[in-house]
Amino acid sequence: MRDPRYRLFSWLSAPIILTALFSTPLFPQSLEQKVKDLEKRIAQLEQKIVKLESMIVQAQKGQAKPAAVAPDRWKAKANWRLLKKGMNKSDVERILGEPPTVVANVHYGDIWYYPDSKGGNASFDKDGILTSWNEI
Repeated sequence: MRDPRYRLFSWLSAPIILTALFSTPLFPQSLEQKVKDLEKRIAQLEQKIVKLESMIVQAQKGQAKPAAVAPDRWKAKANWRLLKKGMNKSDVERILGEPPTVVANVHYGDIWYYPDSKGGNASFDKDGILTSWNEI
């Protein structure tokens, strides 16, 4: 018969040994490699995100550029199509240029004519916000 202390030691040490065996990965190198591969993939995806975000910003900047750089920017239909309701006067002036003719109205707002009342016009409310326009 075996010593009872040996039996007690066996019963107490078995859970410790089993815990040690199953808590450590069987293939630690492959798990480390998987983690490294995932970290590399994350870095690549983050770089793609940065690149795509910069492309979006560039595209948005490109939409607001007037098509014509000449002083008569209002002559280009593409510039008129950049206008959006809610723009302020400085935005419109940046796109179409300085209006040759302005009819001011304190109660209703201003109308800018390019080049005169027979051409295109931009109408603003009394707060200087673009409400409507007619292309040339």
